[in-house]
Amino acid sequence: QDSYLNSDEQIAIDNVAYQDLFGGQIMLTLFTMDESVTHADLVTGENRQIFLDVFDELCGEIVDDSCTAKPTIKSVVTPITGLELADNLLQRPYDDPTSTEPAESPLAAIAGTTLSAAIEREEPGSPEHEARVTDQSRTACRVLGITLDGSACDQPGFGSGEGLTLDQNKANLSQPDWVDFLLHSNDGSIRRSLQTFFPDERHMVMITRLAGNASIEIEGEGALAVKAAWEDRELEGTEIVVTGAPVLLKDLNDYLRGGLLQLGGIAVVVMALLLILMFDVRWRLLPLGVILVACVWTFGLAGYLGIPLSVVTIAGLPVLLGMGIDYAIQVHSRVEEEVIIDRADHPIQETARQLLPGLVATTIIAVIAFISLNLAGVPMIRHFGTLLALGIVVVLVASIVIPLAALGFREYRSPTKGRDFRTGALGQAVVKVGGLPSKMAVPFMVLSAAIFFGGVAVEGQLELQTDVVEWVNQETQNRKDVATLHEEADTSSELGTYVIAADVDELFSDETIQWVHDYTESQLEEFPDNLKRASSIVTPLSYLLEIEGASDLAPTGEQVRKTYEAAPEAIRAFTVSTSEGEAALNVLHTTRPGSLSDLAKVVDHIRDTAEPPGELRATPSGLAVVGVGLLQNLESGRAALTYTAIGLVFLFILLRLRSPIRAVLCLVPVLIATGAANLVAFALGLKLSPMTAVGGPIVIAMCAEFTTLILWRFVEERGRGFSPQAAADVAAARTGRAFVMSALTGVVGVAVIATSSLPILRDFGIVVAMNVIVALLSALIVLPPMLVWAEERGWVSKGLVDPAKLGNREADAPDPESPDLGGAGPLPSDL
Repeated sequence: QDSYLNSDEQIAIDNVAYQDLFGGQIMLTLFTMDESVTHADLVTGENRQIFLDVFDELCGEIVDDSCTAKPTIKSVVTPITGLELADNLLQRPYDDPTSTEPAESPLAAIAGTTLSAAIEREEPGSPEHEARVTDQSRTACRVLGITLDGSACDQPGFGSGEGLTLDQNKANLSQPDWVDFLLHSNDGSIRRSLQTFFPDERHMVMITRLAGNASIEIEGEGALAVKAAWEDRELEGTEIVVTGAPVLLKDLNDYLRGGLLQLGGIAVVVMALLLILMFDVRWRLLPLGVILVACVWTFGLAGYLGIPLSVVTIAGLPVLLGMGIDYAIQVHSRVEEEVIIDRADHPIQETARQLLPGLVATTIIAVIAFISLNLAGVPMIRHFGTLLALGIVVVLVASIVIPLAALGFREYRSPTKGRDFRTGALGQAVVKVGGLPSKMAVPFMVLSAAIFFGGVAVEGQLELQTDVVEWVNQETQNRKDVATLHEEADTSSELGTYVIAADVDELFSDETIQWVHDYTESQLEEFPDNLKRASSIVTPLSYLLEIEGASDLAPTGEQVRKTYEAAPEAIRAFTVSTSEGEAALNVLHTTRPGSLSDLAKVVDHIRDTAEPPGELRATPSGLAVVGVGLLQNLESGRAALTYTAIGLVFLFILLRLRSPIRAVLCLVPVLIATGAANLVAFALGLKLSPMTAVGGPIVIAMCAEFTTLILWRFVEERGRGFSPQAAADVAAARTGRAFVMSALTGVVGVAVIATSSLPILRDFGIVVAMNVIVALLSALIVLPPMLVWAEERGWVSKGLVDPAKLGNREADAPDPESPDLGGAGPLPSDL
């Protein structure tokens, strides 16, 4: 949970305490039987021995409420364990629950004594009293074979017969008839107290609780041990499925070890093809080599600094590949521009002088955008922001040092003699797409404001995909097994509530048991669509006393304590903890398949209404509550992260460029992309990946990088004496190929995530790639006419360029007074 919740959050603290008491996540083994097979068939004879062997393999002896066979497993409860508890309640004497000798009569056993006491608690002669007497008579008919004229035994299904008797040769768990009696109530339905293990006539469930507060790796080991225990075992006429959240988390963890490296490899291959086919320079793969070195440096430094890898942070690899290669492409392209077009005497120094200020500024912008992720309530998102902020600084250093050194050496040994690339397809394309007239600037600004504020307006109506099983690869066997569990048993996971008392006496007091009894049932009644059933050490007797027509009576504290003493050790470990000077009782509600947002309503209701008596404390916890906490953290900070990043980036650009006009111009494409993404998602009714919380700052960083470099180059060309329109055209012609290549590789870096087999990553990649494309197209199409429009009013270059250098030159031709243009050839006439 360290990646999902902050260690000082109450949910995290509660979950640590809960797992210390009762263990970690559960693995469910679902048995689906053919119509010819009965429950009694599967828990008697050779099948019974299979269950016992599995229990021994996974658990062995139980010491201090924990299994000893495997340290990764806390406890194991099989269907046979549930039947053992029912058998003990029916046979063990109330006065000595730990005795293995049967009671002298059924009425002296724990169940019989409890039922008799309940009859006495009803008003004599009342319908409730008669209902209990009738039910007890029916039970006697079934056990003893009594036949009394006019009695309840004459009811259908309760005729005369030999009866089961309590003879130990017949009343034991190896006898199918006795198992059937334990399993079915007097109306023929499965007893409610056993439905945790026998949900219906065609299914059984085994529950394995893994070690508490364990890492994903250790949980994975436990999950694999459970699967291995059943791998080579068969029950005739029965399909066995072993599944649970731990195997899904293991799949995620395994994917981190190889899947995203594979995505990074795909990104590298695609980038290499783009560079080979479209980046017409010498040593065209140099930028790719630079970014690969930078990524190795970044993740090595991240490991040294202790930044953990998670499903989010590992996604930083393709993002850094896509965003970081832009730096190396810009440096590489500028060096060749200085050599081929300007024929500068010192191309390396000229490149550093002209480009370095802009790259440093864009790096600071990116760092600010990524650092804003540290405002997130989810640790793994903060780690992601820290990783990217660290990575982009490393990329800057690598993109300056390696290309300048390598290209400087190359130009010294073998000067480049290339053709004028201003006439190239990429440069000309950028000139054309950015060549809209400046009169379009005002409509663009109005449109961008409308799109942005429209996106803000619908932000609160967007939905996140909160069904956890939809986040993972839908084609894996583990995911299909979860689907089988959902379809066959209408079961997903569990919601735990642990009740803490000062000591065992308080825990088993009448007041505590009454509250647990009421609380357990009230949640099922309040949320029938979310919760399927409940179990605790209280429910066996609560459900035993649940008789149609009778009063709703809770068992007494003494009766429940007798149940606990008679329970098999595995069930005791599941339900009660008496360690560390306190006593705790575990109330489990089985959850139906559904989303975290639906389950959040249940958790919030429990927190608001659970008020146990006295000094007792009742706290919802477990995996479901951790998931709800993660969802709430994601939802509460998603929009704030984006808008905070926009605000901080605007503030920096304002301070760096010393002009609100220039700052706004740089952010217009960002605002368009941010608003458009929300509007598209709203219009199509899309459910967004929870990882979209990190998408906003990524888009802001990538797009602000482009817009800042475009503005910087526009100002540079104005300083060379070009008119506003000519400055935009010259900048586009000279930098077009670099910006197109940077845009393509940047989109590839993010879009490759969309090929992930994990929907949580794939959907994130699609949405963010779409945002980046919109932002970059806006930068290339919308920004140039806006720059020209603003510069025609003297707003862009003001304070950045000496007014004496401003001019109205239209041709990119030699100018002896400008050292870096002294050797330039004429601009083609068709530009």
